[in-house]
Amino acid sequence: MDTHIFFFFFSASIIFILLVSPIASSHETEQVFECNGTFSCGAIQGIGYPFWGSGRPQYCGHRGFQLLCQENQFPAMDIGSQRFRVLNISRAGMMSIAPVDIWEDPCPQQLYNISLDHNLFDFAATIRNLTIFYGCPLEDDIASQNRFMCNTSNGDTHSYAYYLDESLSRIHGSELGDCGASITFPVNQRELEEVWSGTERIVDAWNKGFDVMYVKDMIPCMACRDSGGVCGSNNTSLDFLCFCPDQPYSKSCLVPGMFASSLTSSNQPFREA
Repeated sequence: MDTHIFFFFFSASIIFILLVSPIASSHETEQVFECNGTFSCGAIQGIGYPFWGSGRPQYCGHRGFQLLCQENQFPAMDIGSQRFRVLNISRAGMMSIAPVDIWEDPCPQQLYNISLDHNLFDFAATIRNLTIFYGCPLEDDIASQNRFMCNTSNGDTHSYAYYLDESLSRIHGSELGDCGASITFPVNQRELEEVWSGTERIVDAWNKGFDVMYVKDMIPCMACRDSGGVCGSNNTSLDFLCFCPDQPYSKSCLVPGMFASSLTSSNQPFREA
């Protein structure tokens, strides 16, 4: 083959490869590397998108899913102005959380209703609401299993608290008009049944938390991972991004499967705890 013809075809091949397979910048390589790592704290291990925190940059998850490692023992999450202890994160888009300030303390200093950002989370279908009345006098008409004591330093006689489900609240609500305050608290149905049967205390049910669903970008994330990418987001717009070794894409990597073999199983959105 003529030498000039050989170098022409060789040069053309190099240009074609560069055009269809852009060389990744160091920043893009860093995004793939960092977001391929996971969050671990205590018993919760190997958590990926949409969660971030403790070494996982915000762009590796979604802004509303930051995890904090409390005392290097358990993860916590802020939802609105409330902080929750994260007890479990499952592969089915479900997580169990419990308010930090009520953890093992059914008589918190500040009372508030549990609220969620419904753009990101929703209560599971198995949730049942309890109304908890604080600062109440003794009510003999309400079963003793539905009350507990909140001791006060001044010996206040209004130191009883009552927890009632929706049906009992309709029956006994008028009797608790002298109580100081009331809140609504979600409890899993299975824990509530154990409380009513007497096999579990109300504080035990609270400490097991309640289930919420999260489905943020899980379908796009699956498509991204199937193409060999790593799930993340745009810090400014919060739009989903698929980080690939060449550049970020809005859905998936350019050539499906091209880079899958180079990524480890930690690119999964999460692992079972």
